[in-house]
Amino acid sequence: MNVSAASFNNSFVEEDEIRLGYNHENIKTFLGKSSIKDLFPFANDTSDAKQLLDRFVATLSGKLELRLENLLDLFTLSIMMVTYQRDNLLLTKERFMLVDAVSHLADSLNSEELNYMATGLYDNLIRGVGLERLESVLDMQAAIPSLVASCRLGNNIAVALLLTIMGQYTGVPVQLDNKESAHKAFEMAKLINWQQLADSGRQADMFMLVRTFSLIINCRRVREECLDWKDNLGAEIHKYFLQVRKAFDHTAAFGSFEMMIERFIAYCVVRGATTTPQLCNYKISELTNSESQNMWD
Repeated sequence: MNVSAASFNNSFVEEDEIRLGYNHENIKTFLGKSSIKDLFPFANDTSDAKQLLDRFVATLSGKLELRLENLLDLFTLSIMMVTYQRDNLLLTKERFMLVDAVSHLADSLNSEELNYMATGLYDNLIRGVGLERLESVLDMQAAIPSLVASCRLGNNIAVALLLTIMGQYTGVPVQLDNKESAHKAFEMAKLINWQQLADSGRQADMFMLVRTFSLIINCRRVREECLDWKDNLGAEIHKYFLQVRKAFDHTAAFGSFEMMIERFIAYCVVRGATTTPQLCNYKISELTNSESQNMWD
């Protein structure tokens, strides 16, 4: 469905604040169809978020022999658990620790394996179109800071998944080789008709794409591995998205959601392209609860 502006101009932000993410039925259903269901026999009878997170991490601390399919399902599970019973705000560190544990189950992945992981995660986690797709993307993106912070593998999977979201939308195959990710994202961004999205009431798609692009370029490792960021690309992105920001200038409807998109572009993309990246790399095990919470803001 293509959600019109009128359907959520005044209510989307408030609804988003109370979305509860995944529930116990979602976790049971996923595990029941997964390749890792035998690893966690306790999951069907345990719904408490802390107990589940602690027992998942404890299981993964043992000696495991994993295939690539198992690793994909473990990453899917860890991302789902980031928003499992999300109203429990005291478990931020525990959620990040599960993502960290999964990210350290393999040393590295080649480009073919990375593509398998990113495509598989997209298929497992992203559903629908319009507002439904936006909500599933937002749930997935809640795990991006912890993936980026965990280790190089987690970082690579995070960026590959974000690029895959843009690639799936634009229909442009993207090479997931951990090279020139910022350039690849920007080239896809320039293929999007932002004015058409604004005029046709497809603000959900617009915000999904802008937020995905912002997360890519605000990852420190992506910036460090882009050889001409300071000399060229950052300024190009800044200039280009100044124009994208004006997409709503001539649209019939302009409400709180459109205003939020404009501000997001201004602060997280336009300003973000010329300031210090917000998604940094450091050890999750050294985070305090308050520091972990700040990564979500």
